Amino acid sequence: MAQTSFRSQMVEAFRVRVFFYIGIVLFVFIVVIFQLINLQFVHGAEYVERARSNMEDFVPIVASRGEVFDRNFSTASGNNKVIVSNRASFNISTVPAKFNSKKGMQAALVRLSEIVDLDVKSVMKEYNAVNPWQRIIIREDVSFEKIVKIASHKDIYVNIDWEVAPVRVYNYGSMFSHVVGYIGSISKKEFLELKDKGYRYYQKLGKSGIERQYDEELRGTDGSVKRIVDVRNRTEGEEIGFQPVSGNNVVLTLDLEVQKAAFEAFEGLVGSAIVIKAGTGEVISLVSKPGYNPNAIISKNNQAIIRKLYADTTRPFLNRVIQSKYPPASTFKLVTAISALEEEKWEAERIVNCPGYFVLKGMRDTIIYDYAVFGRINLIEAIGKSASVYFYTMGYKIGPTSIMNYANHFGLNERSGIDLPGEVAGFVPSQKWKRKKLGEGWYDGDTINLAIGQGFLAVTPISMANLVCGIVNNGIIYRPQVVKEIRSPDNSQVLKALEPEKIREIPLTPSTLNVIKTGMRLSVKNGTSRRLSYLPVDFAGKTGTAQTRSVRDSKYTQHGWFIGYGPYGAAPEDTYVIMVMVEYGIAGAATAVPIAEKVFAKMIEQGYFDVQK
Repeated sequence: MAQTSFRSQMVEAFRVRVFFYIGIVLFVFIVVIFQLINLQFVHGAEYVERARSNMEDFVPIVASRGEVFDRNFSTASGNNKVIVSNRASFNISTVPAKFNSKKGMQAALVRLSEIVDLDVKSVMKEYNAVNPWQRIIIREDVSFEKIVKIASHKDIYVNIDWEVAPVRVYNYGSMFSHVVGYIGSISKKEFLELKDKGYRYYQKLGKSGIERQYDEELRGTDGSVKRIVDVRNRTEGEEIGFQPVSGNNVVLTLDLEVQKAAFEAFEGLVGSAIVIKAGTGEVISLVSKPGYNPNAIISKNNQAIIRKLYADTTRPFLNRVIQSKYPPASTFKLVTAISALEEEKWEAERIVNCPGYFVLKGMRDTIIYDYAVFGRINLIEAIGKSASVYFYTMGYKIGPTSIMNYANHFGLNERSGIDLPGEVAGFVPSQKWKRKKLGEGWYDGDTINLAIGQGFLAVTPISMANLVCGIVNNGIIYRPQVVKEIRSPDNSQVLKALEPEKIREIPLTPSTLNVIKTGMRLSVKNGTSRRLSYLPVDFAGKTGTAQTRSVRDSKYTQHGWFIGYGPYGAAPEDTYVIMVMVEYGIAGAATAVPIAEKVFAKMIEQGYFDVQK
């Protein structure tokens, strides 16, 4: 009986286990059925697309950036001057995740380096820094012949792709470098800041000049090509996903011939020059020397070249027109004269004896020398001959506040707002600033230094050009602009055109302006700018020689300035202003005026002026 009971218990336990395992099997079977339904019907289309994508490879087609023309562009002309263009080329790229291992990728790169100049270590370093599914550029600017070789041996160069990638060409090298700038690979930081605007990690980005300022207009929209590959990643077919759209073209306000004249006139010198159409703010020429060749630094592997340029003590990347500050020296005497006349603290007819030195009274009399003896002269003659003693006397008489106020009215302490990146503001001192910064009061010596553009004062070259524009325009200053218009990729439409933008208006009396202009004209007729007097157009100007340190007899420690305009007496809309600044240029008359002479001569040749002589 006990045995029968035990057998019954064993049978019952076995039956329970059988049902348990049958339940597990049924549960697994049901799960499998549901998963099959899910794969086939619910997500079937998605997984089919994924399977298809494993056989497809999308490769970007980089859009051509817009071209850049000089100011004389015309749709009717077949001989437009192209400042920046593009040429056809190829990039070689890959997706690291396609390789089975890091060693596999390195081996593929070593094989590739046999036909393409390639820094394998540099590429592998980039491989370690990016998402493995992110496409990386292995080599830029590869010839068609080498691409054919890679394509015809795809079984050897596994997972190596190529794509059309136009190369930027700066047709005049360093001549326009500080205006057009250059492009470079987008950095990680830049990509994070710009990805929401449609930028991609593999694209080029404007780094300076209009390439940076107008990057969104110039860059275009990339396309893509879809390649069908087999299990061994061999291309079996290819079709265009969507076509790239070229960037918009840009027409500069600059004239190639005038730019060339200014550029060549600076041969062997360091400094800057700018020519502005006074009535609109259009920049006809902008040169900063030394420059750099953008063609040499636009490749992917340009770090060594850029480091060398940054290490250059002549600072070739620096746009001296808008990014450097200097004492304006005697060119600033125009501001001193305007402030004295407008505040009615001085009369243009007032005679001052200029014996070649000025004695500043104080606890100890200080003798300050001029560069020549001029005798008894009035204000117009003082401007023309750049008589410092006259302006020492004027500054001492009227005090610093009026001079500072008019320097600020003309914007010498502000950025001009030119459509180029990186502009800095000038500096106009004040009594309050000196007390706070140096812990001392404002002295008479500070005032007479200020009156002739020395001391604490520091201005940008472009602000001095704007000063002359304000004098020519009877107190109105327009924003300087280097872009005249933006056109569609085929040049058929003007998408945006330059409109003169008034940025300041200084109320100046006609009598004051007449005195200043007459004095500037005298500088050319019989003063420090008389080298320009032979030209067949009447010009007016003002020279300056800025002391950079207290070495009185060392001529090479001085900067040379010239600011001027022409034609003298013409309407503002027909007048062109020039600024030339030569670092360590001995004197304005010695180095700056000859550059202005060559630029004006070229402008006469190009028909900018109505020749009357």
